[in-house]
Amino acid sequence: MPEEPNYLAHAFKSQYNLIGLATALGFAVVSGTWLPLLVAAGVEMIALPLVSGNGRFQRLVKARESEEKVQAKEQRAQLEASEMLRFLADVERVRYRQLEHQAQEIRNNYAGLDATSRLLVDELEGKLGFLLSFYLRMRHSLSRYDRYFSTTDPERMQERIAMLDHEIATGSARVKEVKTRTKQVLEKRMERYGKALENKQLIDAQTETVQEVLQLLRDQSYSMRDPRSITEQLDGLVSSAEETERGVRDMEELLSLDPEGLLGSGVEDLDSELQAETPARPAAPPLRAPSATPPPPSAPPRKKVIQ
Repeated sequence: MPEEPNYLAHAFKSQYNLIGLATALGFAVVSGTWLPLLVAAGVEMIALPLVSGNGRFQRLVKARESEEKVQAKEQRAQLEASEMLRFLADVERVRYRQLEHQAQEIRNNYAGLDATSRLLVDELEGKLGFLLSFYLRMRHSLSRYDRYFSTTDPERMQERIAMLDHEIATGSARVKEVKTRTKQVLEKRMERYGKALENKQLIDAQTETVQEVLQLLRDQSYSMRDPRSITEQLDGLVSSAEETERGVRDMEELLSLDPEGLLGSGVEDLDSELQAETPARPAAPPLRAPSATPPPPSAPPRKKVIQ
């Protein structure tokens, strides 16, 4: 359940209450006594509970808070859209601006309908906004997929898996264990690569459908087709878009569990583990370097003097 607003705090911070307090403070400064402030405090103790408990005031506070939340949500959405657009290529930005223009044309063409049709038009605007946001999010996700594909070589992984099969068949028991683990890692990467490729193709097809449908709705809006038929056409597209986005989100969560797989950096073999467990050979003692100064020559033998 949503949290109830603090009506007493809202009543205290209301414009009229603050003006009254400021007036009492001004009288206190002019008169040089505390009497105006004491009177204002007494009025506050009586008036604030009455105002905060009033049903009309509570509905007004809830409406204001709801409006503030909607505005904050719209500001966050605009900020996110600006960030995503900044990272898109120029061609993608131009294409998105064209879709925005088509959606605005649809809104303008249906703006003059009667009050009965306005409810359908409001529903239509909400779906148009969702489709535009969906298109932008999906094209932004494609930039991540492109970075992943540009740094991942499936042929190299297949070749390495074939080499590992040969090494597993001819190696020792410990080598088989380590190479099998390496093969499992590569097979998991190949599986994720196939899923990412499938998602990329799905995003391309879905965003292309959004472009074509918006173009069709724009054409129909000029002939003032019944907005009910247009909203029915959008229902299926919105459901399909939501399903696509769920699949893309699941794939991105899966890739985020393996940053190396997402970035496409090569998974090195686990041969280092074998090398770490292989006993090192004893190092040969270092040779003694020759002395820099040669030893002094031995003195010649003394000749014996015969007396």
